[in-house]
Amino acid sequence: MAEPKLPREWSALLQTEADRWVRDGLINAEQRSAIVGLYPAPGAGGRERTILIFTLLGSLLVGAGVILFFAANWPGLSAATKVAAVLVGVLGAYGSGYYLQFMRGDYPRLGHSLIVLGALLYGAGIWLVAQIFHLDSHFPTGFLLWGVGLLPVVLATGSVWVLYLGTAVLGIWTVTEQTYTLSYNLLFPVLMAGAVIPLSRRVGSALSEAGALFGIFLWFMIGSLSHLTSTSGNPEPLIVARLMLLYGGAVLTAGVAGLGNQQAYVSLGGLMALAGTYMLTFRWHFIGSDVELPSLLAGSGFQTAGLMVIVGALAAGGARLWQQGAAGRLELPVTALMPAVAALGVQLLDPVPRMVAFNLLLFAGTVGWIVYGVRRRQQLVVNLGLAVFVLHVLTRYFDLFFSAMDRSLFFVLGGILLLGGGWLLERNRRRWMSAWGGDGDDR
Repeated sequence: MAEPKLPREWSALLQTEADRWVRDGLINAEQRSAIVGLYPAPGAGGRERTILIFTLLGSLLVGAGVILFFAANWPGLSAATKVAAVLVGVLGAYGSGYYLQFMRGDYPRLGHSLIVLGALLYGAGIWLVAQIFHLDSHFPTGFLLWGVGLLPVVLATGSVWVLYLGTAVLGIWTVTEQTYTLSYNLLFPVLMAGAVIPLSRRVGSALSEAGALFGIFLWFMIGSLSHLTSTSGNPEPLIVARLMLLYGGAVLTAGVAGLGNQQAYVSLGGLMALAGTYMLTFRWHFIGSDVELPSLLAGSGFQTAGLMVIVGALAAGGARLWQQGAAGRLELPVTALMPAVAALGVQLLDPVPRMVAFNLLLFAGTVGWIVYGVRRRQQLVVNLGLAVFVLHVLTRYFDLFFSAMDRSLFFVLGGILLLGGGWLLERNRRRWMSAWGGDGDDR
């Protein structure tokens, strides 16, 4: 199990508060030392991250050197020697890493890095063995074997970096598999929902869980495009935008309603919903003119069923928010109703009204997301919302004024806008952080 992630100011605040508790007679000095000793010292997290980064880089360099050495001498080695080299490299890295991190215990960062090295060598070994025996099989299967083979390692070691690697490799597998076969890869969502997401929660990784959710979206989107773009001229970017808006709204609503890891669901869902809305703020032109948007429900039966699952997730999250009372009902329109109506009903608008409507929707959604982050004291959500807001302002500034004014004046005004906006956003962000008990510093 991974250690809980604490705020940057936690350790320093604990030291100050523990001293006050001793002065007030609530605890004695020995109890203070015992309590403070349960948590990392101030700055320890940064030092541990530095050690981990150095050891990871060292492991990568060692792995690259070993691979280059065998590549240079590969033709002169027998098949048995090649297979033995692969096995020794993988098992040696895993074994030494496990020994240092768990059995000996005094070099956990180095041991963790060696385990990551073993995961990389395992992936390289799959392709080397295929080359040794001239296995000309379905090449995406190599990514499947690599990704699935890393999941037991995560279960045994709790390595979040191996989980990141496994999630990414499985994502590459489904992209290559679906583009190669032009069909739905039904095993991928099973692996994501049945293995990667539970492992993410086991090791306490919101990032990996968000990656798994995004991987499921990629899987569904690739399969949907093959059906929705069967008619020549159908605008793929707008289909992707609508799928992002609908899926992101479902994930966001589930996170706000407490149906999943809130940090992963709210951050990913909100960002995807806003990204889909942003794509719809442009007046897209295809083959010289705007074309009619197809309905999202115009695809295959399987794709329609998938959309119904997404809409069902929206409904479940919305029902949960409604049950939470006034606060939940206030969040319901932004998180559930607006994305669903916008994604499913966008084809009812002409290009210009659509562009205006989605610019207003993006502004309202961004402000609502920032307000949610401030209310829930989620700094990541606030920072992402501010980034989307700045991107939206810059985009419209370029759209409206780039061709309408002198270039020098354009860049001067743009620079003033950025400096003023950056000052205003940073001033408010620091005030919010201070109100939450931190200093607003991103050390």
